[in-house]
Amino acid sequence: AGSRCTDGYLRKGANVRVMRGDKILIESKVKTLRNFKSEADRIEEGNECGIGLVDFEDFEPDDVVECYVEM
Repeated sequence: AGSRCTDGYLRKGANVRVMRGDKILIESKVKTLRNFKSEADRIEEGNECGIGLVDFEDFEPDDVVECYVEM
């Protein structure tokens, strides 16, 4: 999915949840991150990227991908 990191950063292998409105569609992990057709390990705030998740491809416009760390 084509995305933009709006706050913090995204990291390859990180835990994420996909939100559509107020509903959580799936909790997964980041499988791939791309920045201008190059593989990336990390995407910083304000940058655009392509993101692929483990076992999820059903993105729609306005979906929100939240990256989080479990403590």
